[in-house]
Amino acid sequence: MKKIMILAAVLLLAACNNYEDFDFTGTVVDYEECMGSSFGYAVTLTSPDTIGGDYHTRDGKDFHNVVVIYGADRILKANSNISGRIYLDPNFSKTECTWHYTDRDVPEAVFTKLKVE
Repeated sequence: MKKIMILAAVLLLAACNNYEDFDFTGTVVDYEECMGSSFGYAVTLTSPDTIGGDYHTRDGKDFHNVVVIYGADRILKANSNISGRIYLDPNFSKTECTWHYTDRDVPEAVFTKLKVE
């Protein structure tokens, strides 16, 4: 019985999400469907300026230093300037979304704090 409790405690600790969030600023350039009414927002970052990738929008525009960010507490519109805190989660769309976009090579992140300016 004691072994089962120890194993359960270890598995519980392994399942905890440990992440380090950081400040960001940027502009929404596109969105991607995740599941139902949940979206990921393609955001071209002004800060930090080195973590994003190249992104091609549905309307044919190319942007650099883009991160797709999930978990917004509201609907965001294109060209909205946003800031707040995010953490990187490279497997978010694989594990949480019905749709997983494989035709792009940009980091995925999750909002922990969002401000629309």
